[in-house]
Amino acid sequence: MSRRPAPYSVTIAPPVGLGRDTTARQAARTALARVLWNADGTRRLPSDKALRTALAACDPRDIWWVCEASSAGPIYLLPTREWMTALARWLDQQRARTVLELGAGDGFLSACLRQVRPGLKVFATDSMAWRTPAARMNAADRKRYKSVPFQGIQPAAHVIKLGARAAVKKFKPDVVLISWAPPGTLVEEAITAPSKLVLDIGVDGDVCGNGPATWRFNKEFLGGPLEDRAWCRLDRPNDTERATRVTLYYGRARAEYFEDDAG
Repeated sequence: MSRRPAPYSVTIAPPVGLGRDTTARQAARTALARVLWNADGTRRLPSDKALRTALAACDPRDIWWVCEASSAGPIYLLPTREWMTALARWLDQQRARTVLELGAGDGFLSACLRQVRPGLKVFATDSMAWRTPAARMNAADRKRYKSVPFQGIQPAAHVIKLGARAAVKKFKPDVVLISWAPPGTLVEEAITAPSKLVLDIGVDGDVCGNGPATWRFNKEFLGGPLEDRAWCRLDRPNDTERATRVTLYYGRARAEYFEDDAG
């Protein structure tokens, strides 16, 4: 006797302020949700082709909305199997044995990395300040979207509540990962802690908060697969250039570290 598939539990609230909604838009939002989340609301790691197809079918306004207004909680970086392979290979090139994800949120990125590289020690920490949706919204957002049942970010069991500097001191990672840093100084704290390498995965422009002073630190702007294969909620399938930007900072524990105090 065949078993019925589990009912799909992820819902997307109707978009607010994003133009006239249509049946086609609703169907595309649902299809994208099914690529990003399993039936029980846990995150999925899709193929690049599956994600690209779902994104291309969506009204561009709806991509951000699906990632923000899902009943499963907001998501920012959209990893794929191919991108995780690129990240794992980059970590191999750095001879990393221990990786720490700061600001890990739901812990999906670190969980995927554990699966791709079982021999790698991967830790994840977060302040857990965004467990309530209001914490990530300003006054204007709260007024505009007061009718929308936004969700907070619920951490996975492996995500530890710990500050950035304390986490770096505790785990002594070879590489610190930060994806879509929240507003504030998280990236700067990671760099100036006794860290070695800090890989900051964000987007072009003033979207991910990494503090006003990160320009002072020695860094490399990484291209190649880490940017070329990356997807986030602001990327569009037909754009000639991805919004995602990947920056490698040399932490205080590295000889290449320096801080420019000019100005």
